[in-house]
Order: sequence, then C-alpha cells, then structure tokens
Amino acid sequence: MHIPKIKQNMRIYHESKGRPSEKKLPVVVVFKKPTGKKHHMMVTESSVDDILDNSKRNPLIPNNYEIVDIGVGETFIKKFKEQYDIK
Repeated sequence: MHIPKIKQNMRIYHESKGRPSEKKLPVVVVFKKPTGKKHHMMVTESSVDDILDNSKRNPLIPNNYEIVDIGVGETFIKKFKEQYDIK
C-alpha cells in the first residue's frame, strides 16, 4: 500500500508531539562479594525493581552477593563513596 508523501510527513510530525522524555535517575548499589569484606559500588539506569528481582535469568548483581545499600540519584554516588570508603 502506497502512502502519499503528505500523509507520511503528517504522521512523523504527529508522533513527535507529547511529553518530552525525562532523563532517568541513576540507581546506586553498594554490595559485597560472598568471599570478601570489601564494598563495591555499581551505578546503573535500570530500575530498583530490576536489581532486586531474584527471578531474572541474568541479574545485574549475582544472587549470592549481599546488597548493602541502594539509593536513587546522583548524590548517593559521593555519599556512598565516603561512607563505605570506595575508590
């Protein structure tokens, strides 16, 4: 089916309307490996639910790691680095 060029332009214009996409807040996770005492930090734009979900086939953090702390926002990066002495 051939769509006239005028309607193609209208469709593209129509799809671009609406609320602009928002920047996702980073999720900061502090965790410990099962064999060590050292704290590690991971910063991701995935949701907190994706990190905590144990039923995923390939979780972001393996199930045997201990999650110590989770925070949403850029301020937690500096806060957790100082609190848990992460470099």
